[in-house]
Amino acid sequence: MFCNQCEQTAKGIACTKVGVCGKNEEVADLEDVLIHALTGLALFAAEGRKKGIVDPDIDRFTMEAIFSTLTNVDFDPERFVQLINKTVEIRDDLKARVAAAGGKTDFDHPAATFTPADTMEGLVAQGVEINLIPSLDKDENIRSLKQTLLYGLKGIAAYADHAAILGKTDPEVAGFVYDALAALLAEGLTVDQCVEVAMKAG
Repeated sequence: MFCNQCEQTAKGIACTKVGVCGKNEEVADLEDVLIHALTGLALFAAEGRKKGIVDPDIDRFTMEAIFSTLTNVDFDPERFVQLINKTVEIRDDLKARVAAAGGKTDFDHPAATFTPADTMEGLVAQGVEINLIPSLDKDENIRSLKQTLLYGLKGIAAYADHAAILGKTDPEVAGFVYDALAALLAEGLTVDQCVEVAMKAG
């Protein structure tokens, strides 16, 4: 476990055994798997938008799922298992719709074809293997900027989820979230490019 996404983190550095918030290592790993799965979904959602495929239900689910990984929101491992499986189910359905519309579907990033384990123990092991934050980039500056972007997206998702409860949604916000999630997977981004998208999130 290595979690430094909030201002309460241990010693101002990171929680490595259990979160100050109460989150345990199992939940932290499941959250990483969920974000990994959501980045794969985002590849197809962003491509689908180029082909006119805009699905409010998918947008709503994506915001709720991202929001669930924010500090002090949800520590229920069973719910994360459900969200992970639902994400992959939506991704595969959307992939078929994008393909039917003539869009690109042959993404080579592992997140685009990620298959969840059948058990919670297996999913936790996948979270350890994914090693989310270190996997964002080999360059520590790019990695840090992508991590900043990810945490910004969690904040956006929180506001978007609350707004949706009040009946307010914005497809442009969802479109940016998909583009930004996809950017987390992009290789070869410069510092300036990462700063630009991170600033847009903020």
